[in-house]
Amino acid sequence: MSNELILEQVPIEGGIMSNQKPCVFLVDDNIVNLNTGKIALREKYTVITMPSGDKLFASLNKLKPDLILLDIDMPGMSGYDVIKQLKCNPDTADIPVIFLTGKLKAADELLGLSLGAVDYITKPFSQSLLMKRVEIQLLLQEQKNELREYNDNLVHMVDERTEEVASLQDAVIIWVAEIIEFRDSETGQHVERVQKYLKVLINAMIENEAYRNEVSSWDIEAFLKSALLHDVGKIKIRDNILLKNGSLTEEEFTKMKMHSSYGKSLIESLEEKVPNQTFLKYAKILAYRHHEKWDGTGYPDRLRGEEIPLQARMMAIADVYDALISERPYKEAYSHEEALRIIAEGRGTQFDPHLTDLFVSLSDEIKAVSEGLRNGWGIHEGIKSN
Repeated sequence: MSNELILEQVPIEGGIMSNQKPCVFLVDDNIVNLNTGKIALREKYTVITMPSGDKLFASLNKLKPDLILLDIDMPGMSGYDVIKQLKCNPDTADIPVIFLTGKLKAADELLGLSLGAVDYITKPFSQSLLMKRVEIQLLLQEQKNELREYNDNLVHMVDERTEEVASLQDAVIIWVAEIIEFRDSETGQHVERVQKYLKVLINAMIENEAYRNEVSSWDIEAFLKSALLHDVGKIKIRDNILLKNGSLTEEEFTKMKMHSSYGKSLIESLEEKVPNQTFLKYAKILAYRHHEKWDGTGYPDRLRGEEIPLQARMMAIADVYDALISERPYKEAYSHEEALRIIAEGRGTQFDPHLTDLFVSLSDEIKAVSEGLRNGWGIHEGIKSN
């Protein structure tokens, strides 16, 4: 009888076997071993027999088995050659392989296990032992699959929860900004516009050698979200000062300046409840430091030059620019060109000189934002990768 065995015809629907029994591929160049193995397993499993590694790979193009019984000593492609190829392919790497061999030495067993085999069965094998070994390995594989599915579901649940927390954070930020806007009709629009100017500025900074290294270490999304809270301290400023229709007296201005310290205190109280939040770290910097000036004449601590955090130096320019182009009870709105001229005049005194030059060079993009042409931007939109 020829050892060349015709592959058993098994009904396949769309590449998946139509019966629900686990599928076992039995690969051996000996017809007796193929028949013995098939008889032993066919009651519980769909057994497809084949005489060589080449036939195995031809079959794998049509069907993926639950387990492979693989002879080691075959002409042409050995069992070791076959398992190496199986494990190199992501589509077949997770199929458990049990080696069949007529001679087993410790070195051979170690080699097979190192290549990815899950077990060895010596030939001639008893039918009951073959059945038990296959049953054990398929049970282990089922447990692995269940664990993988559980882990995948767990990751999905964590991702969903993370998304929910992020959505809640965004909602709280917007809610706080709306509270500020309710008290001061200009502030809510102001913080949104400032956030957009910062988007334009930070994109340019990412491409600028002078800032690239520092900016690359930031969580840019958290930083831009935090910009919405830079004026949060105004919640504690009295209406007769915040909404005054005219210039502030020296005493009133002193009280108005307290909004930076109030903002810091409000955010610190939140940090006590949710510590180690990058978003709150940025928010505190922006709320507390955005009125510091490059020459040391700002408030609240008269910081000078690079003592002022870079985030706050950026905010100082964006904040003043928007205040200049906005109409307020005590002043008319300046044009975009006039506002940029005033910003440029503050180079090296009120503002970081390098950031001033960069901001002025972005005139067209800043003007587009100030005119509301990009009102549809979201938090993620328009931010370049580091």
